[in-house]
Amino acid sequence: MPNEDAEFHNAIKEVFLKYPEAQGKYALTSLQLENEMEIDWENEVGVSRIEDRKIITEFVDRKSVIRMQLCLKWNFDYTECLNWIEAPE
Repeated sequence: MPNEDAEFHNAIKEVFLKYPEAQGKYALTSLQLENEMEIDWENEVGVSRIEDRKIITEFVDRKSVIRMQLCLKWNFDYTECLNWIEAPE
């Protein structure tokens, strides 16, 4: 477990212990790489796809995403999607 934000991580761990069915469905993720890339979440969104055994995420202008999408990652209060995947046809 990371030493940084230990109290926060312990609180999240308690939620997963309270709802064990969610343990294989959700994971806590860091936005470190996106922050290093200086992603502008107001104007950009990640769009992911699977190629072989790789998950490829490209960041595009939010207004350019017009196909049916399913949200993979939400911001902390579920008001904005951070990462999409195209819905199956």
